[in-house]
Amino acid sequence: MEFWDPHFHIWDISSKTPSGHDPSVLFAPHGREIYGIQDFEKDLDDSGFNLTGGVFVEAVSVCHVEMDGDDYAEHCLAETKWVSEQISNSAKDYYIVSTLALENPNVADHLAKITYHEKVRGIRQILNYQPSWPRNERLGNLLENPAWCDGFEKLKDFQLIFDLQINPHQFKQAAKLSDRNPETPLVLGHLGSPTLSDLKDDKIYWEGLQALADCPQNSVKLSMLSYIDKDWQNNFLVKDTVLKIIDTFGVDRCFFASNFPVELNEDWPSEKLFNAFRDLVQSFSPDDQRKLFSENAKRVYKATS
Repeated sequence: MEFWDPHFHIWDISSKTPSGHDPSVLFAPHGREIYGIQDFEKDLDDSGFNLTGGVFVEAVSVCHVEMDGDDYAEHCLAETKWVSEQISNSAKDYYIVSTLALENPNVADHLAKITYHEKVRGIRQILNYQPSWPRNERLGNLLENPAWCDGFEKLKDFQLIFDLQINPHQFKQAAKLSDRNPETPLVLGHLGSPTLSDLKDDKIYWEGLQALADCPQNSVKLSMLSYIDKDWQNNFLVKDTVLKIIDTFGVDRCFFASNFPVELNEDWPSEKLFNAFRDLVQSFSPDDQRKLFSENAKRVYKATS
């Protein structure tokens, strides 16, 4: 079966890296400072699927956390340039979700520069707040920042998707943002970063998830389950959550993603990961499985081949 991966990373953390990545934050997969597109493809060889392409998702949101303004934007632009060069060396069908600080008053100029690279399909800016992922300890809840919301509204001018990484208590705020900006699809990453405690407190999680699902332009990535439980394949609550998410959004708006090399670093090589994914949806029809492993993501990210 084809797999088109809507969420993976590559990076260069060597001492003279041109990629914008921060060696003090990111790790070295297989002990190598440069984890390029060929390394990613090799890691997916054992998945049991035919990898045909996918979407690189930025890693600079967790880097250079004390930096702001146009200096930070230069790192964001450097990452997109480096990844564009990497994916040009593969015959597979790849696209890019870049990052920028949407609260930057010059964000429109930076969006014009970043979309010069024709493979850019969207923007991700990690928004997790309380618990706060690195930059947001300092920046706060950007969903409540008027300057950030103004920057978000500019995404539609460039026909970009927004990859949404937040915590469950932020779901309803994001749904209101989405309702105000229907031209900009949201792709909820990693189930919305729930913990086991979030899944047990199902009112906050499921009411918020339903609010996001009620916006027809939105979809969700089924990924990073090891964040919830490193032994998730044996956890009924986690597996039931994935199936309930598919039911909530509908099978046409969900897709599996590898989150490599992060999952590899959590002791989830591709053979183990994809066997567990297949087990989750073994009762689904072949057509629905194809949607979940390739077709939905290709449609959402506007793959052209």
